[in-house]
Amino acid sequence: MRVSGPGAPSPRCQKMKQVQPSIIVPGGLNIDLIGLGVDRLLGEGEQTLGGILRIGPGGKARNMAQMAAAYLGPGRVAMIGRTSRDPFGLWRVPVRSLEAAGVDTSFIKILDFEESGRKYPGVALIPVDKKGKNQIYVLPGSNADFCVGDVDGAGSLFEGDGRRMMILALEIPMETAAHCIRKAARHGIPVVLDPGGISGPIDEILNERIFLLKPNEHEAKMLTGIPVVDGKSADQAARKLLSMGVQNVLLTCGGEGAYLFNSESSDHIPCHAVPETGACDETGCGDQVTAVAASCLAEGFSIEEAARSAVLAGTLQFHRAGIQPVAKEDLARWVNDGEQK
Repeated sequence: MRVSGPGAPSPRCQKMKQVQPSIIVPGGLNIDLIGLGVDRLLGEGEQTLGGILRIGPGGKARNMAQMAAAYLGPGRVAMIGRTSRDPFGLWRVPVRSLEAAGVDTSFIKILDFEESGRKYPGVALIPVDKKGKNQIYVLPGSNADFCVGDVDGAGSLFEGDGRRMMILALEIPMETAAHCIRKAARHGIPVVLDPGGISGPIDEILNERIFLLKPNEHEAKMLTGIPVVDGKSADQAARKLLSMGVQNVLLTCGGEGAYLFNSESSDHIPCHAVPETGACDETGCGDQVTAVAASCLAEGFSIEEAARSAVLAGTLQFHRAGIQPVAKEDLARWVNDGEQK
């Protein structure tokens, strides 16, 4: 068995490991097959022609690792994951994108295809219509085998001093997600949880004192049973989540922006008006919000400041085709002394 990861880091990764990361991201790595600009999203048995094929790196956790690195810079983000060296070389797409972004990939296990049980890497099939609406079909592949042992094998990432955050999504087994949260808690590392990928109740991890939960309106309904259609219903859903032990809720609502709730306050954060680019694509917008929120928190910003920068980043991402991470410099063009212009 040939395994890249703990015990076999690249020279570049060895250099990165000398710096303690500010962000730890356990989770899945996917290849995104995107049908961009299709006429419409189809119903059962329908077919259409048109659109452009884009192939790129994906996976919510991988997206957020790259996006956090775009904000914080090289060597400040480390990812823990698992993939397989498939015969078509699909595994290279997400891994090399992380390396190019300056993410520490030392703790991503890359198993030989046969040793993985002939499991392909995770793949997401994503049609995107001309208005930016999408559907996402995730085939987890080797992500389904991401386990507690993989996380414990990256124990050195959790040790040491300094401000750190964990970003977590739920495209991995629930047992592994729960272990990540508890391990972070033991080391005093706050967790930012994006519940993308949920397929059922997650009460068992919501009561683990999640520092920031970032659902969209659809995920908030899945978590609480409350349809989120306006500020009042967003408040009702958030209060229920807070009662479960979550400390802060940033509930995103597409073009309506987001709502930030905690035990002390509530705030509506509208989307900022940015120039039209000709592109409208929801893909990765929520990931961008989560990544920038966690990055700002790792830099010592308040939850309110982090949320406002995050919503702006998500808005900028919507006007980019596919995953094109928003850098700190992109946000700086719109921010002056902490206030959006």
